[in-house]
Amino acid sequence: MQIIFLCMLLITANIIWADIEAPDQEARIRQLEKTLTRIQQESQSTYQQFLMIQELRRNEMSEIPQIVPLPNSPEQSIPIPNYKDLIQLKQDQQGRIDKYTTDLNHLYGRYQELEVEKRTIFEQIKSLEQKTGTIE
Repeated sequence: MQIIFLCMLLITANIIWADIEAPDQEARIRQLEKTLTRIQQESQSTYQQFLMIQELRRNEMSEIPQIVPLPNSPEQSIPIPNYKDLIQLKQDQQGRIDKYTTDLNHLYGRYQELEVEKRTIFEQIKSLEQKTGTIE
């Protein structure tokens, strides 16, 4: 008789514990889902920034700097460009390309970090859902 009573007590305690633990897990799941949504939005924003800077860099690399304005009429001669000006334009262009490259590397690294965070949170949500599913 005592064994039956002890089993009933354990079963009741398990049911009560599951009822107490389940709302906490559900609240934790909701919190993780909110965090996951925020990270997904940041990830999308980072990816869009990456694409924009990539396009700026591509345009900058394909652009040929025009230092000398072309004459309006065929009778006018084309002025000879100053060598220092040409070098300065080329250095400025290379500086912009280098900055874009640095920005792209930074954004790519941040995007990868966010993807790892998303996977980790998703695995936590799955684990909590499985625990909640086994308790019910």
